[in-house]
Amino acid sequence: MALSLHGLRGKIAAAAVVKSAAWRLGRVPGGARVVNTVASRVDPGGEATDSYRGLLAGLLYDTTQHDDGHEPVYDPVAGIVVGTATSPTPVSELSEAAYSYPTAGKHLAAAAAYRKPYVADFDAAYRHYERAHRLNPNDLRTVEGIVTLGARTHYDWRRIWGHAVQLKPRSGRLADQQLWEAVGRLFRQEPSADALADAVAALEARGDELAHLHQLMLDVLSIRLQFLGQFRPAFALRALMARNRVTELRGIPLESTLWLRHLLGAHAYLQDDEQLVAAADRPRVTVLNRRVETQVEKLRADVALFRGDARPVAEHARQRRSDLPLPGDDRMEQLVTGSRIAVVGPAAAEEQFGEQIEDHDVVVRTRHLAAPTAEQAARVGSRTDMAYYSGRDLWEGYEPIAAAAEAGEIQLAVTRPFYVDAMAEPPSWLRFARFEYGLYFRGAPQGIQRIIYDLLQFQPAQISVFHADFYAGEHAAVPGYRAGYGGFGPYAATNDVVVMHDVAYEFRVMQKLMGTGLITAYGAAAEVLQLNEGAYLQRVEQGPLGRGRN
Repeated sequence: MALSLHGLRGKIAAAAVVKSAAWRLGRVPGGARVVNTVASRVDPGGEATDSYRGLLAGLLYDTTQHDDGHEPVYDPVAGIVVGTATSPTPVSELSEAAYSYPTAGKHLAAAAAYRKPYVADFDAAYRHYERAHRLNPNDLRTVEGIVTLGARTHYDWRRIWGHAVQLKPRSGRLADQQLWEAVGRLFRQEPSADALADAVAALEARGDELAHLHQLMLDVLSIRLQFLGQFRPAFALRALMARNRVTELRGIPLESTLWLRHLLGAHAYLQDDEQLVAAADRPRVTVLNRRVETQVEKLRADVALFRGDARPVAEHARQRRSDLPLPGDDRMEQLVTGSRIAVVGPAAAEEQFGEQIEDHDVVVRTRHLAAPTAEQAARVGSRTDMAYYSGRDLWEGYEPIAAAAEAGEIQLAVTRPFYVDAMAEPPSWLRFARFEYGLYFRGAPQGIQRIIYDLLQFQPAQISVFHADFYAGEHAAVPGYRAGYGGFGPYAATNDVVVMHDVAYEFRVMQKLMGTGLITAYGAAAEVLQLNEGAYLQRVEQGPLGRGRN
């Protein structure tokens, strides 16, 4: 979900100036003590999530504290890095504190904890967001949480819109009553075809003027339109969001590399290569320490990959493995480096590539294929050397995955990097991907793209892609691939394709990955990747996601 940047340009720049000045002062003898003294005096204690004083104290502390730990910890920009592992406050304690002595900040803290992928109690998180909103409706983190988790859980659009409607403009041309009456009808649980057509027409008539809407409102509208099968107008709104993000962040000092990632991600979304390269070459971020330096290096490697050069990502990964060896690294190198890799997706195409897939040195799948039938083997092969798992799939299917690994049916299972914080002693067959592609201002990588990005870090000779149609086929996935996958609705797994990802951008990313010259697509994957974006989105609208609301 997008962070709202409306009105924050000056605040981001001011925070960056304060942070840079404090860092410079901290390098002078006695300066660090002064900075820490000021930080302790402004620190409100206990309500840092709820006040500007808390944010300022955090900025000041960041400039003087040095993490000299030697354990693997997760960083949202760089992935798994060296640091000091800390034990988070138990979720139950955060929740109890929020209900016992309620403040918006405490409910937000509890919601964020329940929302973490390795906890994933989205109903509990949603309840905390709604209570935080009642206590402080002006904190738009509550609205973001309500929209995101409402769409992933109860899927009650009237209820969701009841909170998001506060983002409507109150004056000016975009406060037009007829526009918002048409838009409001989108948030009926099952809007009629006429209501949908009227709302899309009303939005399209406004064109680029819609960029003046609140960033979060644009995202709410884009999400709802996608759930209603209107992907092309939805992603037109998403492009306006990217333009807004560039406008907000371009040319100012940035308080952290998270803002740099947002800026680079917006340039990449708009496919503005010249500005993307310029922003990466001259990042307006103060390099406080080795962690920040690593973050910048990683983002620059992603920029090079976006432009078709996989070598910087591979070199960056090699150096990171040298700095911090992780379980599974050696086995991954043995399997991937210099090998011909078949990546087999979950598409329901009938193409018979089994023999061709088995001919590769290593077969990688989005999950382990257990006991395939003869018909399955003819289509997709029978071997699984490596399997990649989302957090939800790993947690829900842990026992059969472990049994398959211990029986030698798979050599490695790979999951996402943030799980390193949740599993102190992972089994030998489980590897955490060190880092993921990071040029996003919104969303996260999808499965096939995430797998290819991880493999490229180990310099394979060739990657072949089979049975991947990127939601442009007749079905979301092969029958039985995942429970609740195929349509939209309460608690449907398919909802995450819209809420957590961006199929238009992922299509562009996949085409960029093809530009490395290391990847060959076969069958449906090849046919889809030859489409232009407009034709691709038309196919998506005609496919399982476009029909998902039914």
